[in-house]
Amino acid sequence: MVAAVTRATQTLLLAVTGAVLVRMAAGDAYLRYVNSWMRWPLVACGVFLIVLALADLWREQGSEDEDHDAHVPRAAWLLFAPSLVFFLVAPPALGAHFAERAQNATVPIKEASEVSLPPLPEGDTVPLTLDDVLFRAAYDDGATLADRRLELTGFVSRDKSGTWYVTQFGMNCCAADATVMRVAATGVEPPADDQWVRVVATHVPGTGDGGLDSPEVVVEELALIEAPKNQYR
Repeated sequence: MVAAVTRATQTLLLAVTGAVLVRMAAGDAYLRYVNSWMRWPLVACGVFLIVLALADLWREQGSEDEDHDAHVPRAAWLLFAPSLVFFLVAPPALGAHFAERAQNATVPIKEASEVSLPPLPEGDTVPLTLDDVLFRAAYDDGATLADRRLELTGFVSRDKSGTWYVTQFGMNCCAADATVMRVAATGVEPPADDQWVRVVATHVPGTGDGGLDSPEVVVEELALIEAPKNQYR
């Protein structure tokens, strides 16, 4: 049997959980689990839990009739689980293992008349996000990508056939709703899975057309880089 939680212990758990949320949001650790706009909601939730804990402590100290050993449901111990995970396990951001099994991002199918793709900026090499590559490859056979050298950034992942990809995750709210944005790469030997890379590559015409399959690029240059603080798009 799991021991019941006393009210004093529950107060401590509230305070610890709130402190963990504030600590996560104060640094960059929260970016492993939720989108960047969630920083202030996390801070607000953490502060709210701490205030609840302090109010509960003040109420108990000010009451002579209340039973300080009163028990609350055992489920209250679950409040401590996120704190233990954060301090003891500290799960990393999603990576290659999850990318192999996750749902690929798809580009909504539209009529050609509904799509207006501006030309890429002038220059020998054009930095593009992976979602921009996916969208441009999905329409007009990737005409706006033709004969252009693209600079792409992401981590290395593979599929079951051994094809390697420059990969990033798109995320609306949290890691639970993440989708994979990836571009198949050829032309060079890939580094290890999860290694972040910056490549200069050219799009293979016809790949990614329609938005259902991953575009393919031929890599000309590859550089190993450090993972960014925010690894999601």
